[in-house]
This record gives sequence, structure tokens and C-alpha cells, in this order.
Amino acid sequence: MKALYVYNLYPRLYKNINDWIAALDHIQNMGFNSIYINPIHYPGFSGSLYSVREYYRLNEMMFLPEYGTPEEQVKLFISKAKEKGIDVFMDLVVNHTAIDSPLTKEHKEWYFLENGEVKRPGAWENGQFVEWGDLAQFNLEGSSERDSLWKYLQDMCEYFIAMGFSGFRCDAAYQIPNVFWNHLIANLKAKYTQVVFLAETLGCTPVQIEALSNSGFDYIFNSSKWWNFNDSWCLDQYEMSRKFAASISFPSGHDTDRLYIECNKNICHFLQRIYFSALFSKGFMITTGLEYAFTKRINTVETKPEDWENTGMDFSENIRRVLEVKKAFLPLHEESPITIVDQSNWQNVFCFCKDWSDQKVLIIINKSIDSTQHIYLENIEAVLNRGNIKDYSPEERLDGNIVKLDIDLKPGEIKIFGSADDYGKA
Repeated sequence: MKALYVYNLYPRLYKNINDWIAALDHIQNMGFNSIYINPIHYPGFSGSLYSVREYYRLNEMMFLPEYGTPEEQVKLFISKAKEKGIDVFMDLVVNHTAIDSPLTKEHKEWYFLENGEVKRPGAWENGQFVEWGDLAQFNLEGSSERDSLWKYLQDMCEYFIAMGFSGFRCDAAYQIPNVFWNHLIANLKAKYTQVVFLAETLGCTPVQIEALSNSGFDYIFNSSKWWNFNDSWCLDQYEMSRKFAASISFPSGHDTDRLYIECNKNICHFLQRIYFSALFSKGFMITTGLEYAFTKRINTVETKPEDWENTGMDFSENIRRVLEVKKAFLPLHEESPITIVDQSNWQNVFCFCKDWSDQKVLIIINKSIDSTQHIYLENIEAVLNRGNIKDYSPEERLDGNIVKLDIDLKPGEIKIFGSADDYGKA
């Protein structure tokens, strides 16, 4: 399974599919080999992209009628992406539909019911149950017509595979019964051996992630975005999940605040989180606008092309550089074991190795985003069990062969060290 470097193309930030096509060169130049697009189906009355009214009807506002049907335009976009070596993944929403979907009347038995009527789902917030009035939840395990529901959803997936999609980012995967995923993924992989499934696990507990271990997913999204470089939970999660699936790190997503805002517009902090996400696990993902330090949070109902921001900043080259190094070293694009390296300034500096086969890479992170911190390592060659050690950091690099490390790290700085004998042999 190849490493996925995913650009989340949020469709409502673009005027139409012509802008998607125009963005391909930019996405390729940064080093991404995959695109995932949020739902492109026709939405329900709320307008939310995640409230699907009709699966087989695409959202006309994303397309141009003079260029053929929406389906033809999607096929064109996918073919243009594949010409550049970029796979395209579709957001798969099968936990629920819009409450005004025709399916709620034609196949009421597919849904959770209350007093004979389709029940609206919701969640507890601050001790109160908040109903999601625009949604209706499928009863994927207990429906009296389970087989017909499963067949409908499988047929729908096959329709989009035939359109050219390489796989699916599965929304709210952990909220959906494993028995359904086992059935769907196994059946689709039996017919389409190259199809790839990515499990959205935002906000998952370790127990919930472990429950997905036998579902057949190729990738899960890890929680490294929220790690403070101190607590053990992130490394524990990584070690547990890498045994059954590769993982994808992301510094921010379409349903989180923008990273630049989360970092209080501190560029040192901003770049630290991007670099760490790129280096931590096999996969890496950013969302449209992160490279330009967008500030407006994406809203699945209200975001529109006019929300595109002219920030005057562009970190595309920073992303390109770190992905170039990631691709050059085997341990950085595998779900490699992580070993913490002892050093005296552990309170302020996080130092770890990733190793795969006979290769090792050393990553050093200044945890502090406000102050310079010192790192001392007597013998890097001994740490990596390799000679000819070079600095491959995405920012300023030390010259020559490095044996002893005795340097100050700038606020939030990340450094990467590996053997020149291993570089480019991934």
C-alpha cells in the first residue's frame, strides 16, 4: 500500500469544477499524490454537504451545464488528476441521509424509527440532547430490510468507482457497525482489488479505533493533531493502530478551526504542526487553504467561493520541501516503529527515531513555540546505527557530516537527520 499524501479539496471554496482542474498543478507541485473531495451529492434542505438528499444526483452548483453532465465533468477531472499521478477519493456518507431524502419515504424501513416515523439523530451537548433536524440515520445493523439497504449502498459505491474514484474517505466510520464495513469493504475489494478505504476517526477513543481493526480499512486518521509531545496517549494509539492499518496525520481539517488561528498566528507554531504531521505517520493530509494560512473555519452549509482568502502568505514551498524529504526516506513513508531518544532537555525537546528495514531517521522537535532550546547528542551515528549523517531539515540545514549535535533550536523548530546512504532509496 503506497503512502498517501492527501489534499482535501473542499469543493465549495471553488467556483466550479474548472477551478478544481486549475488547482491540479498546484497540488502536484506541493507533492500530493491524492485528493479527497467532500460530498458532491445533491444536498437536502439544509444545504449541508453532509446531508445527502440524492446519492445518484450530483450537486449542480459545483458544475457548469455547458460542459456536459455533472458526471461527465467529474470523470474529466479524475482523468486530468490521474494524468498527473493523483488519485481521487470521494467522501462516503452512509451513516445517514437528509431527512428530506426520497429514501425516507420509499424505504422507511432502512432507518431508525420512532412511533413508526423516521427518527432524527442527535447528540448530547452540555447535558441536553440536541436533535439534528436535517438528518435521518440508517439502521445499518437492525433494519428488517438490511440486505436491500446494504445492496443499495454497495451499488452506489460501485457507481462512483466506475466513474473513476480510487476509493472512499468514510465519514464517521467509527459510528457505523463493523458488520456493515466488513461486508461492504470485502465485497468491493473482491471486485475492485485496488480500491482504498480511509476511516474518518475524528474524536475517536482508543477503544473505538481498536474496534475498527477487523473492518478492512487501509488507512485511519490518527489524532496526532492534538498531541502536546508529552503525554503517552498519541504514541500508544500509533503503536496500536499501525498493526492493522496505516494512518494519516493532519494539522487541521474541514471540521476543525483553521490551523493558523489555532496557533494564534504564530508562524513558528504553525510550521511546527505542519512538519510534525507530515513526518509522524505514513500518510499526511491538508485541507484547501492551509498552505495560504486561511483563517475562516469551513462551514459545511455556508462556505462559498467568496470565502477564499487573499492572505498574502504562501507556505506551499514549505510543504513541498518536507514532503520531498518524507518521500526520500523509507521510515518516513511507512508506519514505522517509533523510539524515543534520551537527551537531557526532554522537558523542552522531543527527540525520536523512526526505523524501517535497516534505515533510521532522527527527528528533533523544539516543543517551545516561544523560546530557543538546546539539544546535545554525543553521537548521532550511534543513535542511528549509520554513518554519513546529514541534516535534511525543511528549514535551515547544518553543513557536512554530523556526528555530535550541540546546537540551539529556534522556537518550534523541527530537524531531521538521516544517512546520505539511505536518502533517495525509499
